[in-house]
Amino acid sequence: MSETVLEVCDLHLEFALGRTLVDMIQGKPGRVVNALNGVSLDLKKGETLGVVGESGCGKSTLARCIVRLYDPTAGEIHFDGSEIFAPDQRHDRSYNRRVQMMFQDPYSSLNPRMTTGQILAEALRVHEMRPDNQIDARVAELLELVRLPQDAAGKLPHEFSGGQRQRIAIARALAVEPEILIADELVSALDVSVQAQVVNLLLELQDRLDLTILFVAHDLRLVRHVSNRVAVIYLGRIVEIGDSETLFSAPSHPYSRALLSAAPSLDPDDRGAAIRLEGELPSPLNIPSGCPFHVRCRHVTSRCRSERPELRPIAGRGETACHHAEDIEYHV
Repeated sequence: MSETVLEVCDLHLEFALGRTLVDMIQGKPGRVVNALNGVSLDLKKGETLGVVGESGCGKSTLARCIVRLYDPTAGEIHFDGSEIFAPDQRHDRSYNRRVQMMFQDPYSSLNPRMTTGQILAEALRVHEMRPDNQIDARVAELLELVRLPQDAAGKLPHEFSGGQRQRIAIARALAVEPEILIADELVSALDVSVQAQVVNLLLELQDRLDLTILFVAHDLRLVRHVSNRVAVIYLGRIVEIGDSETLFSAPSHPYSRALLSAAPSLDPDDRGAAIRLEGELPSPLNIPSGCPFHVRCRHVTSRCRSERPELRPIAGRGETACHHAEDIEYHV
């Protein structure tokens, strides 16, 4: 079994919205957004773990917690034997170097007033990756690594296409020689043909540099292509996690089944036997009791309404949080 390099344990995150005038008059406390509600997962060395779910389910929030952009309300994240939010670890810059994040919109995450060379050089200097007399050579290596021409070093971000800007973002992340990359909707803003180029580049770099990747995305076909394992998240909780091919061919959770069924098919004979989710995603301000998915599930029972299922292993599959996983046959 591969070594676990990062472990997320029962992670919770709440955002306080404050009290409205009506709340004050009625003496009610302020409302709270329950963004994460007990997320637990582990990341194995050298793997790509895909994280999928609807918009607003907590995918990006989880990614931001892992890189310490958000402090969780409860729970822990362990990396290299340490809890990253412990008081003695909060200012450890080596973690920031070893776990790097790449964002959906490279244009807003790149300084528009700095050239590509300056952006990459800044990362090298801040983390003291190279002495000053070697920085220009290292910038040239990074540009070559992500297949950008050398004259890109003197250009500003607005002079590049979206795909090229995303390559710059990858180069900046790789500049500090990380062990883990967090890719948050890395290619969702790009054309399909460009998506393939960037994703294939990332997979080649993963093999070459022995990287571990957490790949957050909503495109299920893309996640299946890049991931070794997949975690399905719903209302801030993981409802299913397992081997990519097994999960995509025989999902155990009704929500996973509905997501995969709704994905566009390339088969012209597929006339749309999609399972449609009933209702809207419940508000994270008021998460349903019991199984949070029960208000949209066609297999709901009284147990689902009152008892929250925990992740548990299912024979021949992965882990799922569903009381009736063994009773429901799925074939996608």
